[in-house]
Amino acid sequence: MNCCVIALPRFSELGQKIAEAMDADLLPYEEGIFTTAFADYEGIIAVMSAGIAVRSAASLLTDKWHDPGIVVVTPDGKYAIPILGGHHGANDLACRLAEIGIIPVIST
Repeated sequence: MNCCVIALPRFSELGQKIAEAMDADLLPYEEGIFTTAFADYEGIIAVMSAGIAVRSAASLLTDKWHDPGIVVVTPDGKYAIPILGGHHGANDLACRLAEIGIIPVIST
């Protein structure tokens, strides 16, 4: 899956670690970055609070067949939570993060 990691500046070190482990592009969080990610990637790993990721993605949502999967990694690097597209790749992304010690939290 073609994926990226979007990290808030204060979490850039964790974002870089995840990007390297996942062979993903690292994109610093800034206004409009989710628009770019929705256009270019099948999966998004967001290193930030779930609220920021949800608000950033909400206006971009179309349907489960076209939206990228989104996994939020908690700022402490402990949990990976698929918040969009679980059955379309996000659950698998979260499980892959277990390889670097991040615990997947799968709700579907």
